[in-house]
Amino acid sequence: MFIIGLTGGISSGKSTAAKILKELGLKIIDLDQITHDIMKIGELGYIEIKKEFGEKYIDTKNAIDRKLLRDEIFSSLDLKKRIESILHPIIFETCNEQLNKLKHEKYLVLVIPLLFETKNYISLIDESLLIDCDLKTQIERVINRDGVSEQLASRIIKNQMSRDEKVLLADKVILNDGNINYLKAQLESYYKNLLKDKK
Repeated sequence: MFIIGLTGGISSGKSTAAKILKELGLKIIDLDQITHDIMKIGELGYIEIKKEFGEKYIDTKNAIDRKLLRDEIFSSLDLKKRIESILHPIIFETCNEQLNKLKHEKYLVLVIPLLFETKNYISLIDESLLIDCDLKTQIERVINRDGVSEQLASRIIKNQMSRDEKVLLADKVILNDGNINYLKAQLESYYKNLLKDKK
């Protein structure tokens, strides 16, 4: 199995890229989706967060208040580290379980937002693919997608590893500053070359 580690900063277009690669026939394991799933009511992430913080991040429907949690994480490095220490081991274990179920696949895409930051997943992948975009585009996309202020969008981006560092670390880079058709054409070309190289 050849595993592609798909990564990129917030709103760089990782999810769109993963969707396009799925349409091309590749199996996808998305760590954001795993995170979302383990934080549902009654799941392990939910249980552990409730155990650690009590009712602080539980909303009126008894679910985790993701917006409150996200806003506070980006205002507190200590809280960010505490949440990561709870969730990261569960995410990693769930990811390995899913990989095991798909081990017969020839190619697989692992969507890892913090691929270079956490380093846990480097040993699992064969090649890293970075979806990149310029800072102005990234800020605009975060504001439009999450309905946050420009100040918070900038703070979220500053909390992540810089673009330059990621570009240096990535095996392959695709620039996503244009429209979806431009991104699609680049990904189709990437996949075609991958198949050719692995023959």
